[in-house]
Amino acid sequence: MTLIAVEATIARHRQSTRRNGISTRPASLHVHFALIALAAFGLYWLSSFLIEAAHRTTHFAADTWFYTELAKGNILGRIADNYHLDRIFRFHPTTVIMAAGWMQIVEPLTPWVSPEHLLKALFALVGAVGVWAAMWAFAAVVPRRYAMLLGIIYASSLSIWYFSSIEESKIVSATLTALYIATYLHLRKAWTMRGAALLTAILLLACLNEIVAGFLVIIPVVDTLVQRGWDLRHGWWIACHALAGPVALAVLEGIMRGRTGAAGVHPEGATHFSMLVYYISQNDYSLGSLYAFAVRWLFFSTAAPSPNGSHWADASINYGGDFELVLTNYLSSPVSASLVVLFGVMLAAGLLARYRGEGVGALTGVLLALLAFTLLRGTFFFIFIPKECLLFSAPVVLAHLLIVCVPFAASSFPAKQGILAAVALLLFITNGTFIIGQ
Repeated sequence: MTLIAVEATIARHRQSTRRNGISTRPASLHVHFALIALAAFGLYWLSSFLIEAAHRTTHFAADTWFYTELAKGNILGRIADNYHLDRIFRFHPTTVIMAAGWMQIVEPLTPWVSPEHLLKALFALVGAVGVWAAMWAFAAVVPRRYAMLLGIIYASSLSIWYFSSIEESKIVSATLTALYIATYLHLRKAWTMRGAALLTAILLLACLNEIVAGFLVIIPVVDTLVQRGWDLRHGWWIACHALAGPVALAVLEGIMRGRTGAAGVHPEGATHFSMLVYYISQNDYSLGSLYAFAVRWLFFSTAAPSPNGSHWADASINYGGDFELVLTNYLSSPVSASLVVLFGVMLAAGLLARYRGEGVGALTGVLLALLAFTLLRGTFFFIFIPKECLLFSAPVVLAHLLIVCVPFAASSFPAKQGILAAVALLLFITNGTFIIGQ
């Protein structure tokens, strides 16, 4: 059953919707969210078989052959002597430890399902949890009748769908980011110490999986500044909260580096600083490079411009290729062209004064905070590794959708629900043609 079919089923059987359609009972809403997340899991796991069969697991510079080592058992015991495990454990211990626990739990299933496919199921499950978190985030800032449709749009976005269907740490980073944003959006409505502690725990796990997740702190910082200005009485918790990043860096550079060795010889795999210097020394920062980065970061991360993502492929270095850097490729298909038109309509409806909704003003701080996050993360990866930025784009997909969809949902534009349903369907078809491949 596809995500679109699940949404249709939910719509037919929704019995507790208010007459004006603004919300459903919370329990029913969570059931609907869970059904869509379950459908996403099935979609991602099925897609992992298709991508594997077509030998397309290394697009966009994904290091899947590193992560396949996680399916071979005794993960923690082999780290010191295995370059690939050492490398990913050094920089992504959250993913490695989670995989080690998962493979232990599902070991009784190995007589019927191969360890490789069980490992793929883990990343599909992580992606599905991210879909649930995205819907919960949307439900905090838009009428709930839109949250499920927006969840399907998030689930069908290219970076989310592809990286949920291969073995890679990137979907773990995206899901932890979605959980962070969702938790914060609900925390700002009713602040509690328990909620702040949960937000900090998510940030710590995210930083242990990818140290640049520390950029997430800019979301509460900017939002608080917009709402209250410089207010130490309300900002003290953010200062404590932000310590999760330095603590994670100390763990990654101290304890983790002390316990591993095989990957530490080459500067690319030694420390975070040596890796940063290694890549910066090779990068091109021309206007052409900036254009290529922006196209991938803003557009390709959401929708595939064509079914062919094998440009510049090089099997000798395990590089499956990328999309041709031509935005007009979106116009080569009536489906993707229609998708572009509808996204344009959504953007215009949210910006034009004629349709602007009154409720957007209360969310100005959130929208500016999300914009600051994606700009900060984008600036870093343009400096760090611009040619492979699509590999790191999944964590900003939710922020991009919120920035576009919150003003649209609050606008007075007609037929908003129909437009979102059409976007969900067209995005599913557009990215599905890439996932299936040619």
